[in-house]
Amino acid sequence: MERTDKSTIGDTLMQLMTRCREKAFCKYMKDDPEYKRLLKISCEADKNYSNMDLTPEQREQIDFLLNSRTDAGECELTLTYIAGIMDGITFLRHMGFLDMYVSEE
Repeated sequence: MERTDKSTIGDTLMQLMTRCREKAFCKYMKDDPEYKRLLKISCEADKNYSNMDLTPEQREQIDFLLNSRTDAGECELTLTYIAGIMDGITFLRHMGFLDMYVSEE
């Protein structure tokens, strides 16, 4: 398999798993009290940031910092989601639940 094929497959997997992660979060976790508490703090910090008297260059640099941290965090979340799925499959295999469906050759 060529490197570009692996890259394309990896990109597609990340896109698919990001969407699955987002849907699962909305379905199961969006009403979590700790998440709501942290989101409220984040919204307040965002308001304070918006009201700061910054130069355009300062605001651009801070926006770049915040966006790059968000991008890295989103990537980490998706990779953690994938790792969780892999852990679940490994657990099921280890406990023998997949023996009747999956065989290693």
